Amino acid sequence: MRRIGWLLAALLLAGTASSPAFGVSQSDLDRVEREKAEMAAQLEDASDEVRAAGQVLAETEAELPVAEHAVDVAQGRVAAAEAEAAQAQREADAAREALEAAAAEYEAARAAVESAREARASLFAATARGSELLTVDAILASGDPQTAVDGLTYLEFMMDGKNRAVEEVTLARREAANAENAASLAETEAEAAEAAAAEALAAAEVRFSEAQAAQLAVEELVGRHETALAVAEDARDDAQSEYDDLEAESERLAEQLRQAARDDEDDDRDSGGGSSSGGGGGGGFVVPVDGWKSSDFGWRRHPIYGTTRLHGGTDFAAGTGATIHAADSGKVVYAGWSSGYGQLTCISHGGGVSTCYAHQSEIWVNDGEYVDRDEGIGAVGSTGDSTGPHLHFEVRVHGDRVNPVGYLPSCLCR
Repeated sequence: MRRIGWLLAALLLAGTASSPAFGVSQSDLDRVEREKAEMAAQLEDASDEVRAAGQVLAETEAELPVAEHAVDVAQGRVAAAEAEAAQAQREADAAREALEAAAAEYEAARAAVESAREARASLFAATARGSELLTVDAILASGDPQTAVDGLTYLEFMMDGKNRAVEEVTLARREAANAENAASLAETEAEAAEAAAAEALAAAEVRFSEAQAAQLAVEELVGRHETALAVAEDARDDAQSEYDDLEAESERLAEQLRQAARDDEDDDRDSGGGSSSGGGGGGGFVVPVDGWKSSDFGWRRHPIYGTTRLHGGTDFAAGTGATIHAADSGKVVYAGWSSGYGQLTCISHGGGVSTCYAHQSEIWVNDGEYVDRDEGIGAVGSTGDSTGPHLHFEVRVHGDRVNPVGYLPSCLCR
């Protein structure tokens, strides 16, 4: 049944999936309305149930492409958001690892400071006990020059050790301060990275919700479409039977028009006169109503079942009550109710040519009455198998339906 999509030249969305974010324009909405009207015109001879199903099919087929596009867009956004969230999480993990490394360096530096401080404290404690002075006294009291030199060298070694201890403490403290600053900076960066990761994850969850909503919109449209299609399929036999009845009614009407034409010919022969027509056919008719052409004559493929059916006239959209005019002068050969045609008037113009005017709300002429060209004969309506007020206008030659456009002004204007 995808043929319906081609027939309707579908596109979002409505609903959640057709928000402005997904690019639905007024032209999309107008297109949906046009396609609904087209479906209505093609199903005017169907039952009310099938027509309603057809409207749902038209709506869903027109909206599905937009909704499906919205799903594609939403899923693309989800993928982008998930990639962003994954990258942000990787950066957060790296920042946390950097923080842990900086914290370890700081702990090592702090331990080095403590060790250097303890070494310096021990050296200073020895100094405070006078060990260095004792060492100097011992050196000076020595009578052996070599011993004195060795003692002084030891003393210098002791002093160098003290100086180094002080320098080591100072350096360790500097390194510890640097490590502490690096750890603090790493902690700030880790917190910022984790916050960014959380924000990216939240955005991804929002995008995922949008995608879910878009997908639900598509599923709802598909569900409505399938339900409507099931209704239409269930009515397939009834729809065909109704169409067959309409065609049988058309043929009965055709035979009646043929008989009327034969009667006119007999009357003409008896009277020795000519045709009653004032010049019908060959583009000589007037447009029968002030409206616009809404549907053409010709074979149509049924939008649901795929069968071909003849639309035997040209439809003119006009408001209820608009005056219907005789396309040419002639004799009224039918005026009354006719099944799917509703209120119907047919006029014989002579030469086997006749015109019929269907779905009228009022008929202003009677059987056997002669009417003038452009005379008002009735009012536009929506009787019979009709989905809205319009005039179904037929031209028949010897009872057979032909394209009315060739009998009307090329502008189709009054």
